[in-house]
Amino acid sequence: MTGKRVLAAWTIALLLAAPVHATDKTAEIPVLIAETVDPHGNPLPTPPVAAAVIGLLAQETGLNLTIRAYPWRRALIMAEHGEGLLYGASSTPERQNIFMFTKPIYSSHHWLVSTEKAPLVFRGWEDLRGKVISIGGGSKFDPEFEARRDTLFKIEQNAASTESRMKMLSAHHVDAVLLDSFRNPEQLIVTLNCRYRHDRWTVSDKPVGFEPMRLAVPKSGPLSQLLPVLDGAITRLSKAGGIQKAVDSVARLPDC
Repeated sequence: MTGKRVLAAWTIALLLAAPVHATDKTAEIPVLIAETVDPHGNPLPTPPVAAAVIGLLAQETGLNLTIRAYPWRRALIMAEHGEGLLYGASSTPERQNIFMFTKPIYSSHHWLVSTEKAPLVFRGWEDLRGKVISIGGGSKFDPEFEARRDTLFKIEQNAASTESRMKMLSAHHVDAVLLDSFRNPEQLIVTLNCRYRHDRWTVSDKPVGFEPMRLAVPKSGPLSQLLPVLDGAITRLSKAGGIQKAVDSVARLPDC
């Protein structure tokens, strides 16, 4: 174990050895998220919805939840080693052996994005037969999607950024890009057409899947003790409407 990992483990252990309110403003608890980069590899700002909901949870729990962005595979490995909470991981059977998952924080849909010139109409799984779908590297989705990937349809997951994936779509290297979003199709179309202006985009009326957004908490190590604290905060914020207000505030359409 590296020196940094030893220090992080001791910091977390010290935090959880005392009541939350006694150490809430000192010890950092990393919340690991997938890094987003531009085509040149430069990091982009934290997604507003992640910043909003993690900020709310930090306020409600008194914990020093600090967002740290890494390439997704690295973030996943770090969380498996107990180096932080993991934001946005699907609850797959394999991951359930390693992580516990919080109550749902908000809802995310999996939308198929295609170009206006070559729209991909998705009514059911047979519409994807023989297609090539771009996903983020290392991404996992719901069981129905996972059961069909690389059999009914092919997967491409080597692009380094969403912008690179969208350019692959414009160049007809893939038939669609699969994106997670809390936005509805109309909001997502406007956002994409504002952000990626080299083409015009359309979004499937029907999502490929649906998933509640949760935090993954490592089963081994001191972070496991945070699960009831986080679940309690999520319950209180959901009942008060705070989470939905935060999500709605960042769902507003961009000013192009």
